[in-house]
Amino acid sequence: MKIERPHLTEQEAERTDLSKQFECSLVEGCSFKNQILLGASIEELEIKRCIFRNCRFLGCTFPKISVWDSSFQNCDFSNCRMEEGYFQRVEWIDCKLVGMVSYQSTIQNGYLKDCNCQYLNLSGARIKTVGFNHCDCSGALFQQWDRKSLSFYETKLTGCNFFQTPLHDLDLSSCSIEGVLLSGEELRGVTIAAHQAQDLVGLLGVKVK
Repeated sequence: MKIERPHLTEQEAERTDLSKQFECSLVEGCSFKNQILLGASIEELEIKRCIFRNCRFLGCTFPKISVWDSSFQNCDFSNCRMEEGYFQRVEWIDCKLVGMVSYQSTIQNGYLKDCNCQYLNLSGARIKTVGFNHCDCSGALFQQWDRKSLSFYETKLTGCNFFQTPLHDLDLSSCSIEGVLLSGEELRGVTIAAHQAQDLVGLLGVKVK
């Protein structure tokens, strides 16, 4: 699966006024480093062609946020709320998304690597061409997805909720899937390793002697 990465020139203007920039509701062509945004609440915020490095977003709420062609590197969005967001050609590298709520969002050409996504809530999301690589998604809510072109590689999915999210054509053989939550129908067409079968037989109503 080929994911289209953010269209960035690496010449985005570096800014030191993150909170002031976000007050404008449109942040475009900027670079931010080592900054903190505390308790911001902005509806329909737009972010375009921006790079964020080592930034922390604490107690922030961004309903219906739109993010285009942007990169988040070593950023912290723990417990932020971004319901009904739209993300196009966005990457999250070594980010902390613990408990972030972004249900009913759309992610197209999204790339997540080395991220802590424990208890991330992406319920009801529309997912197209998205890859999770070396992430920890333990306890995440990935239920009721409308998905195309999705991949998980060496990602921890322990206790992850995939209820009513079809997993056909996915290769989960490199992932940990203990305690995943689903009805069983979601597993049709999924690829797993032989040793993972024991984690799923109970979901299928099968007893092994």
